[in-house]
Amino acid sequence: MHMHFGWILPGNIRSTAQTVWTAISRAMRAVTLTRFLLALAATYLILAAGLLVSFLWPRTVHVSFASQNCFVNPLVLPGLDSVQPGKTYTAVPINTFALFGHTLYSHTTCLVPIAAPRAGAADRITRAPMGFAPLRQTVRTVTGRPPSVSYQVPLAKPLSTKGPLVLDLSTTDRIFDYQLTGNGRTAPCAKNGASLACDTFQLQLEQSSTYSLSLQRTFRDKPAGTLFTQSTTTVGAVLLVSSSIAPGGTVFDIPTALTLTFNKPIKSYTGAQLSTVAADGSRQKVASTITAKDTTLTFTFAKPLARATAFEAAVTAITAPDSGHLPAPFVLAFTTSGGPKVQSTSVGSYKVSTSDNISITFDTTVSGSQNLGDFIQLQINGQPVAAALSRSGTKVILNPAASLPACTRFTLTVLDGIQNEAGVAGGSAWSYNSRTICQTTFSIGTSVKGRAITAYRFGTGASLIVYDGTLHGNERSAEYTLTSWIDYLERNYDSIPAGRTIVVIPVVNPDGAANSNRVNAHNVDLNRNFDTSNWKQSVTMPGGSVNSNGGGNYPLSEPESAALAGYIATYKPRLVLDYHATAGIVEPNDAGDSNALAKTYDSKSNLNYSPTSQNASVFTYDTTGSFEDWANEQHNIPVLLVELWTYSSNEFSKNQAAMWYMATI
Repeated sequence: MHMHFGWILPGNIRSTAQTVWTAISRAMRAVTLTRFLLALAATYLILAAGLLVSFLWPRTVHVSFASQNCFVNPLVLPGLDSVQPGKTYTAVPINTFALFGHTLYSHTTCLVPIAAPRAGAADRITRAPMGFAPLRQTVRTVTGRPPSVSYQVPLAKPLSTKGPLVLDLSTTDRIFDYQLTGNGRTAPCAKNGASLACDTFQLQLEQSSTYSLSLQRTFRDKPAGTLFTQSTTTVGAVLLVSSSIAPGGTVFDIPTALTLTFNKPIKSYTGAQLSTVAADGSRQKVASTITAKDTTLTFTFAKPLARATAFEAAVTAITAPDSGHLPAPFVLAFTTSGGPKVQSTSVGSYKVSTSDNISITFDTTVSGSQNLGDFIQLQINGQPVAAALSRSGTKVILNPAASLPACTRFTLTVLDGIQNEAGVAGGSAWSYNSRTICQTTFSIGTSVKGRAITAYRFGTGASLIVYDGTLHGNERSAEYTLTSWIDYLERNYDSIPAGRTIVVIPVVNPDGAANSNRVNAHNVDLNRNFDTSNWKQSVTMPGGSVNSNGGGNYPLSEPESAALAGYIATYKPRLVLDYHATAGIVEPNDAGDSNALAKTYDSKSNLNYSPTSQNASVFTYDTTGSFEDWANEQHNIPVLLVELWTYSSNEFSKNQAAMWYMATI
């Protein structure tokens, strides 16, 4: 403070007063500074005492999972303090003022967990300034209850296998991490405030399946408790329900679009494309517009599809509103047709009836607006045969105006221009060669019960070879072998020598064959009923039993044996081969060149030559009144007794070479 008196007092008095005032001012300033310093010291002591009391006063911190758990705790040079962490937490001072990287003062301390906190657990942390134990600070902690999770509602509905599973926590959790386990795998859960987003894609769950899922807390990557274990079902997959073009099918019409219908609405899709597929597997994109509406995905073609071409409609991914998706990239393959193509015909390459209709089956219905006769013909020697043509479904039926000549080759032809019902033509050209039946069928007689004894004739030559079998009805291998021989002769009719006629009688005993009985309906063994010098009525059968009428009431008393004898006696064949079972031999009847022929048959088959002289060692039962002996005694006709190895097997393949050789001698 400065006061001026110059305008009141005279000069000497004014000077004296100024001096006095100056002295007083100095005294006052000295007193004020002292007081200030004293006040400052007192204040510092009070603050220091307060800080000391605050430091030493025990405090309890209730740990919250939702906050950082920090509290006011002034500390000077906290880095020099000695800290004893608790079992669960440690106290970390937060830097308030630092110099050269060292904290000089901290106003706030935060609790940091060092172990997984347990609800309600108490802990204690101590701090000694610069290691001075008497000034030890104690912080007690009490852990609250960790957040709970709401999972029943999210897991009550089908679970996406790709999108995250979002779960709500009761509060934010700054301490624990979370992970979802299932299907033997683990997926992390990202925390976002009070919610969790668990990456279910990492669990590799299948759609339309049921799994047991568990949510676990973790602390520093170690399990810290399971919140729930719950069974849940994943969303159903997006699946194809129908297609306007059948998968793998052939398109015979001219479509403008391909519509795929799925089981769920389409929310989004990627990678949809229509392509042609070349024979080498290369693909070329086809211009098309692709649209999704509700449950359908439609490919609209920019122009008609190429014909006789392979296509693939592909979709990489489809997602439904419920997060269902395609289990795998979808591919639908199909082919466009050319004109109608022949799939089959009702006739084989030989043995075609001379009077039956012939049908040709196409892969699609042939157009009815065309004259079928302009495109489909039956030709003999290159000349069309008059025939009426009609349609029945995918078949075209040819009805010749007259019976075809026997044993004649003919050709079925289809020209390229024939159209299907959609008007598509091209690639239909086809031809097929066949032959009408060459064999003629006749009966040499009937059985006791009136069954025909059927014979099959091939060729027209003067020299006759006869193959017969099944005089014993249980020797079915003879029937099967001779039936295959008939088919072989039909297929190879052109190879039969010009001067030769071949007759095959596969079943001489049809009544016995019908019941697999050795004897005929009169209980007579037909190969004991021929008129030979050793014929007798009572004979011993295989196995040793005696059949008192096994040779018949008299020679050739049975219609079957009489029919065979009558035919042989009438036409006097060059050679007869009589098939039986099961001795595995070929035996001559000693007439003519039968011995030489038997040896040749042996060399060309799997049977063994056995001369007549060894008959008793081969057969342990009567062989009186046999067909072979009758042919020798009565007509001097060579006969080979061919004994196959089995009763019921077809042994044609092992006898074919020998049978054919005998047909050409």
